[in-house]
Amino acid sequence: MVRPIVRVLLFPFAMAVLLVGIYTAAMHAPAPHHLKVAVAGAPAQTEPLTASLRRDLGDAYDVSTITSTERARQLVVQRAVAAAYVPTPTPGDRDTGAPSKAFAQPPHPDGPVLYVASAAGAAQVPLAAAPFTNAAVQQHQFLQVRDLAPLSPDDTSTMYAAIGFTLAGYLSAVMLSTAFGTGLTRRRTVAALAAFGAVSALTVWLITGPLLGAVHGPAPAILVTGWLTVVAVGLATVFLSRFCGRMTALPAVGIFMFLGMPASGAALPIETMPAPIRALHDLLPMTSTSGSLRQIMYFDSDGIGRYWLTLALWAAAGLALTLAYDALKARRAGRRNDTAALPRQTAAEPALSH
Repeated sequence: MVRPIVRVLLFPFAMAVLLVGIYTAAMHAPAPHHLKVAVAGAPAQTEPLTASLRRDLGDAYDVSTITSTERARQLVVQRAVAAAYVPTPTPGDRDTGAPSKAFAQPPHPDGPVLYVASAAGAAQVPLAAAPFTNAAVQQHQFLQVRDLAPLSPDDTSTMYAAIGFTLAGYLSAVMLSTAFGTGLTRRRTVAALAAFGAVSALTVWLITGPLLGAVHGPAPAILVTGWLTVVAVGLATVFLSRFCGRMTALPAVGIFMFLGMPASGAALPIETMPAPIRALHDLLPMTSTSGSLRQIMYFDSDGIGRYWLTLALWAAAGLALTLAYDALKARRAGRRNDTAALPRQTAAEPALSH
């Protein structure tokens, strides 16, 4: 009786170990790694400062120079850099964007300006601002921080909606696999996941959008993001079920949730994660889900196509690999059946010669 109990309890034990191990290793000591920032202005002014910053900051920040302050603002809004520092701003530079609520603002600004976009990630802003705050202090100046894409007051960082879509994806596939095994045809499995994805996307949008006001933006784009996420994660989990059976939930939650959350950058900036987690940033589905929602909410859906393409590729890969695995398994089973059907030659029955 003890052994069956131990086997049953191995699953929650492994889940707890994965949760604590991965999350703690990824997020217990966040520090920037190659966080991209820029210094904008005339080369005579920016190059000495840039050289000093690169020397002092090392690999923690990637500091580039830009001659046009307008181009610097575009890069911040496009999330190509986390912040852009303007040592000698014009009056127009000082009025662009909104005063950042995360920093004290000078009553009569006459010092440098730092452009940020808190909608790209609130936790990223203090990290991006830190070296420039220090530079301004050393020069006895008060840094003016301008937010080009302010975060909504009721923002949830898109994290909970992304979790909901991802959870619906792998749990639906796990439940179908547990309840029906391979008895459910692939066509019905795909149809069930597609229908469930539509219902889940609509439900999550209704809760986070109209009911709570946490997620806003064009409903069709949010619904497409949710549906693609459920189908992509679901079909990938169906493929995992071919190998893991009743234990499918363990690798599924490990990949799509325990690794997917820190790798997405939804909780903490991806630049603060260890190298193995950063390597997964552009690969795992939750990055595309949270990235899509953020682009919809704050950046007019700019660049959302690449996120949708990644989710579609996950769905296509999950289905294609499942088809290939099932075909290979059926071929091997057919060969075994053919071999078993052949009459066995015994020692008393010599082989026929031609």
